[in-house]
Amino acid sequence: MMEQTIRQEMDVGRRYAPAVAWPTLFLLAAIYTGLTASIYLAMTDQVTLLAAAAINTVILYGTYTVVHEGVHDNIVPRSARFRWVNMTAAFLAAFPLWMLIYPHRKSHMMHHTRCNTEDDPDIYARGSFGVVALWRIPLSALGMFNPVSAYQSCIRFKVTEAQRWFSMATFAGYTALAAWIIYSGYGFELLVLWFGPFFIGYCVMLIFFTWVPHYPHTIIGRYRDTRCSLWPGGNLLTQGQNYHLIHHMMPWVPWYHYEQVFRDIRPMMEQNHALIDGFWPRAAEEAERSIP
Repeated sequence: MMEQTIRQEMDVGRRYAPAVAWPTLFLLAAIYTGLTASIYLAMTDQVTLLAAAAINTVILYGTYTVVHEGVHDNIVPRSARFRWVNMTAAFLAAFPLWMLIYPHRKSHMMHHTRCNTEDDPDIYARGSFGVVALWRIPLSALGMFNPVSAYQSCIRFKVTEAQRWFSMATFAGYTALAAWIIYSGYGFELLVLWFGPFFIGYCVMLIFFTWVPHYPHTIIGRYRDTRCSLWPGGNLLTQGQNYHLIHHMMPWVPWYHYEQVFRDIRPMMEQNHALIDGFWPRAAEEAERSIP
């Protein structure tokens, strides 16, 4: 019965897998256009630094979606000839996030295969909202600027030697660019227009990508290691991650189709006791007790 249900779900999911995920590429273009425009307007005194910072925070909050789709090869999923577009788009989106794409890709794939186990790279987000959102996630974001941690990630996730050198060269490039901007006398602008927006946007993104979907981080299984959170505006404000369970069930479905897939297969999900909540995830004890 379970195998038949999974086949039916897969058939639905495959209908939503495009040849080219144009909305994701448009999002990448919008990210760079928006950041360039807001920084230019701020530096030419056409808008205040704080207004530009607010705009950049929203943009950088949404930037990881492109990284996420790229590491899953969801942008151009079917063409071997243009498969390079996936990682290129992911790398370009990772740039304003100070992210190293190769160890991150390995880490994220491990998260999918070992979700909510002690080997899950995202298990650091296990805990109460206050502890995770106000302590562990900020520390994780700040840790991205540690070159030792960057190298250790390459080793831990066993990227190839070429990818390790590329990753560390990328880190050095990020550092050199930041140092040059500071040396040129724009350190305060870098802090306000990039670092602050990055830190706030990235941390909020991790809350909706990591803590909310997987809480309490102790349940495993196809229908319960993550959840769908149904609330007004959630699909827009989280770029589909309120349907994060759909992504774990069918990682090839692009982010902008999660809601449609959920609607199509919801009866099957409910039949299998999928974890479906409202805005706030149910208490850990209640979520675990609801397992049949």
